[in-house]
Amino acid sequence: MILALGRVELKLLLRNKTAAGIAVVTPLLIGSLLLGNGPEDWTFTITVQLVLMLGFTVYMTVTTSLVARRQDLYLKRLRTGEASDTTVVVGLLAPIALLGLVQTALLLGMSTAAGAPLPQRPLLLVLAVVGGVAMCCAVGVATTAITSTAELGQITTAPFFFTLFGGAVWTLVADPVDLRMLALPGGQVAELVKAAWGGPTDNVLTAAAVLVAWTAVGYGLATRAFRWEPRS
Repeated sequence: MILALGRVELKLLLRNKTAAGIAVVTPLLIGSLLLGNGPEDWTFTITVQLVLMLGFTVYMTVTTSLVARRQDLYLKRLRTGEASDTTVVVGLLAPIALLGLVQTALLLGMSTAAGAPLPQRPLLLVLAVVGGVAMCCAVGVATTAITSTAELGQITTAPFFFTLFGGAVWTLVADPVDLRMLALPGGQVAELVKAAWGGPTDNVLTAAAVLVAWTAVGYGLATRAFRWEPRS
């Protein structure tokens, strides 16, 4: 059931030119532009690529696509079928999460081809990517509670998106890194990526714990506030 819902959702997503542009084209375009001048700090470049993927491909797409499905009553129709509520939501999120993972592989491949070194601690990179995708999925579902239309999603997603990006950049340029930076979404992703490419590991456990906490908060808000029918 989840696979069937995922296939349908992926077709609907790619059929919508605006959604497909945000989810597919924008992160890859920006990611390729970051490679244009042969960056000296590959950790900074790769982190920005990953954070933009999380923001555009995962977070914004989750919010706008779920709101669009709710507005055309697709969610309501799915809920009257045999699938449970959890199965429906997971089925709709799965192709977006998969798309984010595929884009991560493409961006890392582009960076490696341009001269970036391979991560020294690849498991930390996996934790950053998978944890970041889970966090952005959870918060994206929660954001639908304050988003009445898919068009409004460009506004309602802005605060978390810019906090995600700003937290990552702040963590990348700060020395030393403290809990204020790691507490912001994006900060812990940046810290894990830095550690993956040979940076200090002092804050790895804290970063992982904060990433799990953000995911849990997003999940909690989503389960309480998610609406299956259009908002007035």
